[in-house]
Amino acid sequence: MKKLILILSLLISVQTLSADHHKDDKGDMRTKMWQAKLKIDLAELKGPPSVADFKQNKADKLADLNLLINSGKYDDGQLKRLKAMQEKLMERELPTQEELNNRHERRIKMAKRKMRSHTEMLNRKHRHEGRKRDMQDKNEWEKRRNRPRR
Repeated sequence: MKKLILILSLLISVQTLSADHHKDDKGDMRTKMWQAKLKIDLAELKGPPSVADFKQNKADKLADLNLLINSGKYDDGQLKRLKAMQEKLMERELPTQEELNNRHERRIKMAKRKMRSHTEMLNRKHRHEGRKRDMQDKNEWEKRRNRPRR
């Protein structure tokens, strides 16, 4: 009798746990959307980077590549690739402040557009009657799949 009660309680708890795994999906998406909004707001508040920042970034990358090249850890093929990366970086011209401003504005616009379209998609997904019917069918299928075997 005790074994029967134990088995029944295990079956009920397993079904309850398996049914609850979808609960966090909506909250998880809200958290991601909120984090994306924070990134956009932060980028707007910071503004575009300056040319001096880019120059410093380029110098740091060149120093890192030089360190890797002079380390002696890489064979000929890898060393060639590192040197090619170094040459390519040295040849690259620094962008003007106007180009940096345009890039910054374009990135913010794209991020906002992506966030807006994602929100609209989520709203459509939850209101669509066909989707609701599909989810009901899926839930019925999962109930049949998870029912206890005889």
